[in-house]
Amino acid sequence: MTRHLAARATRRGVLGLLVGITATGCSLDPPRDEPAGASASPGAGATAPADDPDSELVRRVVDDLTAALALVGGVARAARPLAAEVAPWRELHAAHLEALEAPDRARPLRVRGPLPSLRSRLRREETALQRTLAEAAVTARSGALAALLATMSAAVAQRLTVDAAGGPP
Repeated sequence: MTRHLAARATRRGVLGLLVGITATGCSLDPPRDEPAGASASPGAGATAPADDPDSELVRRVVDDLTAALALVGGVARAARPLAAEVAPWRELHAAHLEALEAPDRARPLRVRGPLPSLRSRLRREETALQRTLAEAAVTARSGALAALLATMSAAVAQRLTVDAAGGPP
């Protein structure tokens, strides 16, 4: 009979449990000052603390933002008339790197070409970055990091929209 009752867990019951946990302020995640797995068994995490599960994701995002910033710098150098137009991109990516506590270590890329092709390349790269940030937001384990990455994705999407509409830089 116990087996029968255990198998009858309903969505309503599970949802009620989750609402109860949330309402009491409990968390399903381990406390921030306690590494994951530390309370599972004594000594399990004592020899080496668990790495942050999002650290590799953050490194990839920082690399992508740095590459985008390098392209923006290269476009500004290659075509002086575009320097003012791409300045908001520079500010946006620098702010995103700062939010991730990453240094702005981007060296401008060497790019060449006519203004329309440089604009087109920048737009393609920024569109790809926006998708990458959205995907990173979905895969982030930390809710705070997911929210930050989603906000970054939205900011890049908004900048793309403003640029496409020919609005102010």
